[in-house]
Amino acid sequence: PDLIKTIQRLPGVSSGTELLSGLYVHGGTGSDNLYLLDGVPLYSTSHLIGLFSSFNSDVVDDVDFYKSGFPARYGGRLSSVVDVNTREGNMYEWHGNFSIGLIDGRFQIDGPIVKGKTSLNFGLRRTWLDAVTIPGLMIANIYAGRSAGEKYAGHYAFWDMNLGITHIISDTDKLQFTFFNGMDNLRGSYESYLSTDYDKVTHEHVFDFSKRQDNTDIRLGWGSTTAGLTWNHFFSDELTMRTRLSYARSDNKTKFDYSEWDYDRTKPAKLESSYFSKEDNRSKVHDIILRSDLDWIPSDIHHVRFGASFQHHIYNPDRKALYWLENHDEKTILIDTKSSQAYHGEEAALYAEDEISIGNRLTLAPGLRYSIFSTGKKTYHSPEPRLAMRYDIGRDVALKFSYTDMRQYVHLIQTLYLDLPTSSWLPCTETMKPMHSSQIAGGVYARLPHDLHLEVEGFWKSLDHIYEYNGPFSLYPPIERWESSFSEGKGRAYGAEVAFGWTTDDTDINLSYTLSWSQRNFPDFFHTWYFDRNDYRNMLNITATHRFSNKFELYGGFTYRTGSRLTLADQGINPSRNQYDMDTHQYREEYSYNQLYTSPNNLRMPSYHRLDLGMNFKKVTRRGNERTWNFSIYNAYCHLNPIYAEVHKNKEGNYKGVAYGAIPIIPTFSYQLKF
Repeated sequence: PDLIKTIQRLPGVSSGTELLSGLYVHGGTGSDNLYLLDGVPLYSTSHLIGLFSSFNSDVVDDVDFYKSGFPARYGGRLSSVVDVNTREGNMYEWHGNFSIGLIDGRFQIDGPIVKGKTSLNFGLRRTWLDAVTIPGLMIANIYAGRSAGEKYAGHYAFWDMNLGITHIISDTDKLQFTFFNGMDNLRGSYESYLSTDYDKVTHEHVFDFSKRQDNTDIRLGWGSTTAGLTWNHFFSDELTMRTRLSYARSDNKTKFDYSEWDYDRTKPAKLESSYFSKEDNRSKVHDIILRSDLDWIPSDIHHVRFGASFQHHIYNPDRKALYWLENHDEKTILIDTKSSQAYHGEEAALYAEDEISIGNRLTLAPGLRYSIFSTGKKTYHSPEPRLAMRYDIGRDVALKFSYTDMRQYVHLIQTLYLDLPTSSWLPCTETMKPMHSSQIAGGVYARLPHDLHLEVEGFWKSLDHIYEYNGPFSLYPPIERWESSFSEGKGRAYGAEVAFGWTTDDTDINLSYTLSWSQRNFPDFFHTWYFDRNDYRNMLNITATHRFSNKFELYGGFTYRTGSRLTLADQGINPSRNQYDMDTHQYREEYSYNQLYTSPNNLRMPSYHRLDLGMNFKKVTRRGNERTWNFSIYNAYCHLNPIYAEVHKNKEGNYKGVAYGAIPIIPTFSYQLKF
């Protein structure tokens, strides 16, 4: 029951690389989705490399997801909006939920602090993987240390915490405080030790565990913190206002330490020299946001929303690298660099939208958003028009159409396609322009006989001022010269989506299929349009749930999509030339192989597919509490979906593409008690 995993199964949405919890919507980049938790933006939304999202289903009340037809009240991203609201605590009774499983444990409780006036809702979640990996590596080290002189250490943990307090001041005023903190910490280290002798009797090496040969230590951390105070005021049944002051923080950090010791083998473990490398990368974002929204219903045919917002952004990436060599008592600094950037940005927006009913069949929803962003000496501003309309053909069939114009003033600076904490969020500048998208979408939506429903929709989307890294391979983005390390281009995406389902009281079956194209045009890389890395031509999702009784239910989900694209050499030439041989004093013909690339993202990895299964056993205890045992399997038939691919040359001189997968079948179980 993960929110992002559920959205990934909708038509027009893909998850990208295996296990990541990102969203790629209508040709988007993955960094252009707006995630809101109680109205506060989240920059990091994944746990455990994407197996869980940051949204705890125990505290979630409702979710609004938009992939087109964006209302004017949303802005700042191009491709989708995930607007999540947590529940208010019960004002009169205490309720709770406790769950423990193979991977994580959860606890949630809500109830009155002051009956009828103040309530609390609290949720906590944490993984147990560190409790498994630490003793497991200790056992592995016993064998590795004896046989290979190696030691491993590792630690991974994530947690998140939600807190909500609601206080009713009067019949017309209500205060709400919300807080969220979620963090992931991953650490891995490797040590090898000096081999001093070889025992010919036992055929084993003898290691000196007081003298290390090399040591590698990697630490990754990422997470978000949000807090918001909201005042709801009811002027009348027709007019309400909501004003929120909030704070959002994103913190990504990576640390890499490497040490190597060189011993003189002719003498008893005499240290000759040592080499040390320390790298530290950190990226932080701070947002302070003030926003006010008004909801007005002047008549039966109008529903007006309007408001304003102001955001102060602080972007602060840091990069440190120190390499040095020690030879006896002499220390030589090889590299010592420190880079730190600080950007401040002010973003303001005004919006107004109206939902207008014209007769019994036609509904129009025009809207306009005007946004301004200022950083340094540059100020950008732009209107963002929106329009959505619906026409009902009878009671069971509706036609829908929408047009949206969006601006995004922040860029995710990364050198790899993986969502790692090595990336940095940075604002648009005089050189890096705001990203822009325009999208039209329309379709037919029908309720059919026998509890069936059908939706057919098409879309066209254009993207401007999008950026791609153009430098050499690097784990960290070059923050001191990042503007010159990214090329500007544009994109387009178009396609059709079909959703078909059957829903009864006990059975729910849904099938969705997407046929789409996603392309890019970067003159620095290629002379014309080429396919985007996330050009998933065909996507199919099938989900089914059946409740056999009040005590047992079974569910499953199958996912298929065309593979991701990547850039590899797909052709080659062997030019020859005459080379003069100084030994034989004769000319001989030499051949060399030159790799050729027909276009960026020219090859496609194998298709992605997996089956997930699960079952729930429920029972109501004598005290009226609900107890649930869950058994579930991720990737039930253990298909290793590709994460990376490369081209190999075999012994016969032929070339072969090889793809690598890493995530096998993952069975798990959990016990849940609601009280």
